[in-house]
Amino acid sequence: MTNTRARVGFVRALTQATNAGAVGACLGACTIDGDAARAIAGIGSLACAGPDVLAFCDTGDAAERVAATQASTIIVQHSALARPRSDQTLVRVDDVRAAFIAVVNALLPDSARPEDPPPGIAANARIEDTVRIAPSACIGTNVAIGARTRVGAGAIVYDDCEIGSDCVIGPNAVIGWVGLAYHDRADGRRLFFPHLAGVRIGDRVDVGAQACVCRGMLSHTYIDDDVKIGSLVYVSHGVVIDARAWLSAGTAIAGHATIAADALLGIGSVVIDNVIIDAGALVGGGSVVTKHAAAGSKLYGVPAHPVPSMRRFGPTPREK
Repeated sequence: MTNTRARVGFVRALTQATNAGAVGACLGACTIDGDAARAIAGIGSLACAGPDVLAFCDTGDAAERVAATQASTIIVQHSALARPRSDQTLVRVDDVRAAFIAVVNALLPDSARPEDPPPGIAANARIEDTVRIAPSACIGTNVAIGARTRVGAGAIVYDDCEIGSDCVIGPNAVIGWVGLAYHDRADGRRLFFPHLAGVRIGDRVDVGAQACVCRGMLSHTYIDDDVKIGSLVYVSHGVVIDARAWLSAGTAIAGHATIAADALLGIGSVVIDNVIIDAGALVGGGSVVTKHAAAGSKLYGVPAHPVPSMRRFGPTPREK
């Protein structure tokens, strides 16, 4: 099965290929900059690899990011200074995110949130013979679960999630639901941002009771080998948690944050979106991390700040 170490650029394939001109026709008020016949076979992020992929860019450095991406069709603002390469087409709009959401809803209808699986195991789920799954657990389509893993009562594993070997998924845990991601249009309408990716969990991972690990939007949520996640933990979309990290009960990790190997997060701690906790850092209980935490640092407080010492928590250290 796919291990979290194999982190490739995510692309959601379309059921039927289209082109940049058809995307423009779907949006209406837009300008096609480049070849309107440019083929589109999938939807992904700017970081994806390969041609025939539709992506979006609404940042101030659009020119640099468009020049660097391999995506062939990119939705950008009318005012963006970016210019397409010979193998690219830009679709220029007033509201990039609203346009992207509209295109996803048109090309992949009902894909923004996964369907709720009924109790039991979906027919096409790939489950090793030694897996133990409680009768009340719900295992969705395209789910893969490795050898000797245990899934507790009432747990839900949604479509396109992979769980490695020797894992424990606690009672009422949720793997692969969506995070809180919306975009406000100029007219006041609030649009839900589609979550097209999944969750990839490595081997020997524990997920506590009533924990929630959200699926990614345009990149998978990754949890690497030997990670330990306590009860009532929230892991949002696109988060990366590296090997042997420890998340105590009640921890909340916001979208696209990174928790590096061997980091320890105390009970009830919070990590703000896009923040990186480097390897071996310790975050005290109840702390709120709002900026990059250096490797081996000890952080405590609201907002979290370095402290000279901290009582060790988490796994019992080995005898030297």
